[in-house]
Formats: sequence, structure tokens, C-alpha cells
Amino acid sequence: MKSRLLLLLLACGSVNAEPLPLPPAVDNATYPAGPPASSRPASATTLYELMGRLEQLQSEVQQLTGKVEEQTYLITDMKKRQSTMYADFDERVQVLEKKLESTASPASAAGEANKTDGNKAVAPAAPATVEKTAEPKPAPAVTGDSKEPYQHAYDALRNGHTSQAITEFKDLLSKNPKGEYAGNAQYWLGEAYRVNQDVDSARKAFSAVVDNYPASAKVPDALLKLGYIEIEQKNPAKARDYLTKVTVGYPNSTAAHLAAKKLLLIDPPKNEPSR
Repeated sequence: MKSRLLLLLLACGSVNAEPLPLPPAVDNATYPAGPPASSRPASATTLYELMGRLEQLQSEVQQLTGKVEEQTYLITDMKKRQSTMYADFDERVQVLEKKLESTASPASAAGEANKTDGNKAVAPAAPATVEKTAEPKPAPAVTGDSKEPYQHAYDALRNGHTSQAITEFKDLLSKNPKGEYAGNAQYWLGEAYRVNQDVDSARKAFSAVVDNYPASAKVPDALLKLGYIEIEQKNPAKARDYLTKVTVGYPNSTAAHLAAKKLLLIDPPKNEPSR
């Protein structure tokens, strides 16, 4: 009887009992967020990226350096080719001039022969043989001594052997400074120095053409090259003086035409005092 009563009381207590409260929920959003897992090795990652960029920049610099060296070589080679082409052109002009002289002299000789002895039929035939024999070797004995060394030095310059050409031109000028080819040799000596980028020696050589060989056909070309040198050396006043001498003194020459173009490119002198 007591056991039944005890069971009844326990059953009633379990029915009327209130449920226990649940633990409070915690909102983690209110707390400051910690550093992400990937941020710890950030310094190492940044270092690797910088190293990669540095290597890339070094590679680009090497490529640019190679291109600059290649362009420098091409410019030097173009200057040598330009000098060679100019030398070849001058040689052909000289050959044409010699041919014109050789053809003109027999014609004048034939005219004189006809005036003095018109009754002889053999006289007109003589210039024909003279023309054939004189055309291959028009130079007289006086210039024959300097033509061969001049031509040899000229060929050396045309083939790009500037040092050899300089030596041979200087030797020719020292042995025969008043020869027929001395003026041309002095000019091409300046060109050889200019190809070698020896500015001072080139300036002296071209100036010697003007001073020592004023009757030479190379004087306007020498003045033109002196003007070019002063332009390259950033001396516009001196350049203008040389180029003006070409245009005024030799107005019908090719050098004067080139000098006139260069004069248009030279800036007027700044702060020039008024007269």
C-alpha cells in the first residue's frame, strides 16, 4: 500500500514539474575577428612576388641593352657604308672628268692641225690613234707617281680599312704634298678620321684642304663637312659660318645645296646682341 502511494506521488511530481531552462546562446559576431589563416605567410608571398618582378625587370633591361648595342652597331656600319658610297661616287666623277679631258684634247688638236696644214690628208687621222692610246692612261708622268698610292689608299677607305687608309694618305701627303691628288688625299684623310669618330683630327684635315689647297674641287665639300662637325659638336654659330661660306662661295655646287638645307635646320642663336 505504501509502495503504491509512493509511485503515485512520483508520477504526479513528474507531470507538474517545470522544464529546466536552456543555456543562453552566444553571439560570436560581437567579438573582434581574429587574423585569417592565410595572412600569416603574407610577408613571404610578397617577397616572392617582388623577387619575380625584379627578375622580370632585369630580363627586360638586358633585352633593351642588347637592342641599344645592336642599333649602335647598325649606325656605325651605316656611316661606313655612307662614306664608302660617297667615295665610290667621287671616284666615278673623276673617271668621267678624265675621259672628258682626254676626248676634248684630241678634238682641239685636230682643229689646230686642220688650220695649219689643210692640204695634208694624214693629219686628221692622227688624233684618232692618240685618243685610243690616251684614254686608258690619261695621267702624265708627273702625276703618275702619286696616282697609284692615292688609288690604293682610296680603295682601302672604300673597303672599310680606315686605319690603313689614314696611314697611306698621310704618307702620300708627306712625300708629294703638291701633287695632283694631294687635295683629294687631304679631303679623304678627313673622311677617314670622321669614320673613326676622331673629331679633332677630322677637323684639322678638312681645314687643311681649305687652307693648303684653295683651288681644289674638294674645298666646298671640306667646308660642308666642317659645318657638319660643328653641328654634331653643338656649335651652331661655327656651323652657320662654314655652311654660309659654302652657299656664298660655291653656289652652284652640290655641297652648297646640302649646306642650304642644313642652314634651315640650325636654330637661330639665343641672346644674340643687337647691332
